[in-house]
Amino acid sequence: MIVSNSTPISNLLHLKHVHLLQKLFGQVYIPTAVADELNVYFKSSHEFQDCLSNKRIIVKKVESVHFVKHMTPYLHQGEIEAICLCLENDAVLCLMDDKDGREVAQMNQIPITGTLGILLKAKRLGYIPEVKFLMDILRTEKHFWIAERMYQKALSLAGE
Repeated sequence: MIVSNSTPISNLLHLKHVHLLQKLFGQVYIPTAVADELNVYFKSSHEFQDCLSNKRIIVKKVESVHFVKHMTPYLHQGEIEAICLCLENDAVLCLMDDKDGREVAQMNQIPITGTLGILLKAKRLGYIPEVKFLMDILRTEKHFWIAERMYQKALSLAGE
């Protein structure tokens, strides 16, 4: 099972590349809180609604209310529920960009990747021709913060 927080999906929707999720991972699961967050901005997005109706993105409710309540002071609701869903279902990967959420996932031995990791994998597999153009759109138009060191590392890994 692959579980995602809202930011990687949101970024791919902004880039018109949400189809990469299916190509790379098949189905992606999101918790209810993430679905709620995405619906605020993408309720009228044909791409997002198509992913939901065709079960490429599946909404799944978390069961561990205690874990969610315990973590609420530390992370956003979507991040907490994504980590919880990973733990409840032995997820093989969590898609998450937020630094604090990634740290908690790593403390719980949950493998993670984020938007840049998705783009790098897509390029390596030949689904996109370059990473730089897409990272630049995220940085300049969508206000997705990428540290300069990480930006340069991604370019190096992409061979760009």
